[in-house]
Amino acid sequence: MSDKKESKEFNEEELLKKVEKAAARGTARSSFKNIILSALPTLLAIGLLAYFIVPKVNALNDGLSGFFHFDEPVEGHDMTIDNSSIFGYTAADFEEAILGDSSKLKKLEVFKQKVSDASMITDTGLLNWGIFTKNQLITYNGTAVYTVDLSALRSGDISFNEEEKMITLKIPHAVQEEINIPEDEIQFGDTAKGLLAFGDIKMTAEQASQIQAEARKKMQKKLDEDGVLTTADRFAKLAVWELYSPIIKGVAKDYSLEVVFR
Repeated sequence: MSDKKESKEFNEEELLKKVEKAAARGTARSSFKNIILSALPTLLAIGLLAYFIVPKVNALNDGLSGFFHFDEPVEGHDMTIDNSSIFGYTAADFEEAILGDSSKLKKLEVFKQKVSDASMITDTGLLNWGIFTKNQLITYNGTAVYTVDLSALRSGDISFNEEEKMITLKIPHAVQEEINIPEDEIQFGDTAKGLLAFGDIKMTAEQASQIQAEARKKMQKKLDEDGVLTTADRFAKLAVWELYSPIIKGVAKDYSLEVVFR
């Protein structure tokens, strides 16, 4: 009988604790609800204020932006990136970047081509008899250099397309300089002599110059037949693009460079 009584008392205590906890939770929920209800008028007032005032603030901001921002280009510059009136502007000048100090511009070497020609020199000697004849092979090794004259660039050679973000640069075609034949690149073969031919073939400076000039003509003919000038033009575009493309990117990074011939 005693054990049953203790168990009953124990259950009543547990029940009491549960009731107290439930009451505490109810009080907390009631308190939170009261806070929300008391703050509701303030929240509604803030919402109405935002509804009526925010559009007016945005309109004012747009008006000020329109007042201080212009789409018109800035005089004296190739391209206007941004014009904020009294707050300044951002402009790009491609002409100045490309031409710069025109006195420093010069011929740009764009291509080289090796070329050679061999000439047989014959000295027949006495009575043109074979036994007195001497022959010598001379090989001329030269280099044809092709250039583009950058000093010939003018402001009219530069144009830009804002929509396509493209700068177009017109350049002159590649030009071949005179074929250079260094003295140390001239090869003299052994002299073939007839039975009674003695000594080497003798030439005056004028005769040697005439022979070299004739060899240069033959070299030029080879270059023309091989269409080397057309190849040089292709390299001219590439060389000029490689030279000026970083400059264009430095002025306006979103712009690209196109090189064409005049």
